[in-house]
Amino acid sequence: MSPFRLSLRTLPPRPGAPPRAVRASPRPVPVPWQVVRRGLGVIEIEHVGCDTAHSVRFALSGDGLLGLSLPRAVHPGERVRVAVRGAQAVGAATAHDAMLVLRWFQPDGTELLWPIPLE
Repeated sequence: MSPFRLSLRTLPPRPGAPPRAVRASPRPVPVPWQVVRRGLGVIEIEHVGCDTAHSVRFALSGDGLLGLSLPRAVHPGERVRVAVRGAQAVGAATAHDAMLVLRWFQPDGTELLWPIPLE
């Protein structure tokens, strides 16, 4: 049994927020995400790219624990909120080595990762 879980839900685009374009280039790839809100164990991220991100999922590592969220598609302008929940959630979210990793696939099938510190 996992001591915590990551819950994830898709939110509609913010009213009046135009999607930002991301230039297509082989290397380096611009990160099509922007942290919108951050709180203890909760991070909200907006997709500011121009292509749908497929199989978007989060992994939480730190303090010897690993939690995973289920994959989902996120369209441009949508936001995702991930929250660390459970009996040991506070300890996992405040550990000095805690790191949230956002993983997604580009339309061409390339998997990308973006590490996000929880603090």
